[in-house]
Amino acid sequence: MENKKADGRVQQLLANERTFLAWVRTSIAIIGIGFLTASLHFTRAVGERADDQVAVFISFSSLFFGLLTMVGGAIQFYQTKKRILKFEVPSSSWIVIFLMVVVLLIIVLIAAYFIIQINWLS
Repeated sequence: MENKKADGRVQQLLANERTFLAWVRTSIAIIGIGFLTASLHFTRAVGERADDQVAVFISFSSLFFGLLTMVGGAIQFYQTKKRILKFEVPSSSWIVIFLMVVVLLIIVLIAAYFIIQINWLS
């Protein structure tokens, strides 16, 4: 009986590690979105327009939120590991809500960037 409990904990711990790696990949994707936005913007003719500032703001915001996501994933990993070892059921609702807000914020920033682009082209 004790061996089955240990096997279950090992599976949960390994799943926790895979989840942490997924958070790392997600944070890298968020950072990449910012760099992609900035590089696409600055590869064309650069002017002193408001869209330059928006592109830079998106890039830095994505970097900040990507790093914050990675830190949040690490905190979640260690909290979950501790709870698994105590035979408690871990919950990850706070980090899911955080990530949803981050992704929505980045989408709003990119939408603002495209709205500024369209206004400048008109």
